[in-house]
Amino acid sequence: MSNEESKLLYEVETCIEQKRFREAKELLSDMEPIDIAEGLEGLPPAKLVLYFRLLPKDLAVEVFEMLGFDEQERFLAHATGDEVTEIIEEMSDDDRTELFDELPATTVKRLLLKLSPEERRLANTLLGYPEDSAGRIMTPEYIALKAHMTVKAALERIREKARSKETIYTSFVTDEGRHLLGAVELEDLILASPDAEVIDIMNGEPISVATSADQEHAAQIISRYDLHTLPVVDKENRLVGIITFDDVLDVVEEEATEDIERMAGIEPVEEEYLDANLFTVARKRFLWLVICIITEALTSTVLKHYSPLTQHVVSLTFFVPLLIGTGGNAGTQAATLMIRGMTVGEIQWNSLGRIVTREAATGLLLGTALGLLGLARAWTIGVGYGVAVTVGLGVMLVVIIGNLAGTLLPLLARALRIDPAIMSGPFITTVVDIVGLIVYFETAGRVLGLRL
Repeated sequence: MSNEESKLLYEVETCIEQKRFREAKELLSDMEPIDIAEGLEGLPPAKLVLYFRLLPKDLAVEVFEMLGFDEQERFLAHATGDEVTEIIEEMSDDDRTELFDELPATTVKRLLLKLSPEERRLANTLLGYPEDSAGRIMTPEYIALKAHMTVKAALERIREKARSKETIYTSFVTDEGRHLLGAVELEDLILASPDAEVIDIMNGEPISVATSADQEHAAQIISRYDLHTLPVVDKENRLVGIITFDDVLDVVEEEATEDIERMAGIEPVEEEYLDANLFTVARKRFLWLVICIITEALTSTVLKHYSPLTQHVVSLTFFVPLLIGTGGNAGTQAATLMIRGMTVGEIQWNSLGRIVTREAATGLLLGTALGLLGLARAWTIGVGYGVAVTVGLGVMLVVIIGNLAGTLLPLLARALRIDPAIMSGPFITTVVDIVGLIVYFETAGRVLGLRL
């Protein structure tokens, strides 16, 4: 929030304290919804409700949609029944569905009863689609045109329906059974002859997505084809809703947050950081830490197995942290690139051979450079030629292994229908640590001519 907006909110607060409510209402009407929403964070319920009573109806709905879930819940719990009905009824269908997903079932049931029959039907329809599906985030507020409608009639229909629809920039052409036939841009309608038919200027093969498709897949389609509106169809290709780019921004943020948390070995936390219960956060992080302890015990087993070698050449242990740190980081880097590529749809199964070859070559290039640095470091501290060569070769091989592990494990996760983000961070580091130590000590045994 800018200093100017902060100053305005301070003036509003002053007006409210002095009971100059008309001035407060005028000041709020000139502000952007997102700035008002940020200013309402953390307010006590009574004051939160008071602010909403000062807002014009349309602005109040916009501000409510931008509030955090905690503020939304406080408002719903303390506002009058009529105020709640007014807000819930006027919310966009996708935002209302997102809110209902978060609320307890009993609360949702009570709120559904406050909706008009038509809005209740729409809400129940959207809530009936699988969680995280395109059907959940779509809105049925689109403009539908008929194929043989004239351009003049189409523009009149858009003008008539515009205020109640999500977007007017793209309209969709359907037949009598609501089957999707095409899409037409507002610009094309404006530039076309008034007597021309919609079928003559529409795009007859619009890109669409099924209601059951994953919301992340819908986001990828919008990004890949640079769309601002994506039609959503059922199994019979009937148009049931649209997804707009602002819905996709929410999905991208949600999916990115989830991937980041999983890559760090944390089960996704749905609440905001400061709002999440301390024990919930600890529990979400505990599982993977326990798994890491159990798997890292294998590292101790490897070290114990090669203890005769390290007792004979103690200097080999000097470079174990360097080795496992470098290999783990290389694996995490490769996994991050792979997961990002899969998320945005750049990596497909038919490119598997090229991907593995590319990462093996990258690992060789990086490993050679880092191996030379490791060799130089070992040589400068005077551990001898044999150990220095062992360190150089060990680093090179571990980087190659880390790169391949970071590439293949996320792909394996996708094949097993597991979130690829799980196969990164602590998991890959642990795998590379174990394999890297085995490779390092086996290399040492051969270079130094020692046997266990």
